[in-house]
Amino acid sequence: MILSIFKAILGLASLGLLLILAINLWVIVSAQFQTKMPQQIQDSDLAGDQVPILVLGAGIIDNKEPSKVLAGRLNSALALAQTFPNKALIMSGDHTNQYYNEVAVMKDYLVQHGVASERIYLDHAGYSTYDSLYRLKHVLGQNRVIIVTQGYHLSRALMLARGLGLQAVGLAAEEAASTRFKREFREIGARLKD
Repeated sequence: MILSIFKAILGLASLGLLLILAINLWVIVSAQFQTKMPQQIQDSDLAGDQVPILVLGAGIIDNKEPSKVLAGRLNSALALAQTFPNKALIMSGDHTNQYYNEVAVMKDYLVQHGVASERIYLDHAGYSTYDSLYRLKHVLGQNRVIIVTQGYHLSRALMLARGLGLQAVGLAAEEAASTRFKREFREIGARLKD
């Protein structure tokens, strides 16, 4: 009897694990067609000046500089900003209080690297990927967007954008190999949550 209960529990756990893996695989594979290189974006219908570039926050250090992950996103956004000199850039991140202002740090970084301040808009309430995309559509009134984030995060961001009715493509930002496994593992749970 105990053996049959154990087998049933093991079977349910295996089924649950398969379901988790299937959901994650579906999110990743479905986003592959929306992940682009800068040249592909230039050749797409999202190349127009009215389609903004959205950079998702990823942590700051001492309220002064971007984390390595965020710097990767900002550097990729810089490349897009040079390719598309008239596109607006939207920085979406956490501004919990005066001692933690992701979007101000993001803007300062871009301005220090030559992006005109007037091109940069700040969304101070981008506390999560979903919040950032929801606010992009429902507060800022955008229906199309180019999302900049690392590859491990991009599939979930694109899935959420689709779910909100946004026409979106993504640019996979540079990422540090040393932290990739940890971040990929974190995304497994995050994909299930969203």
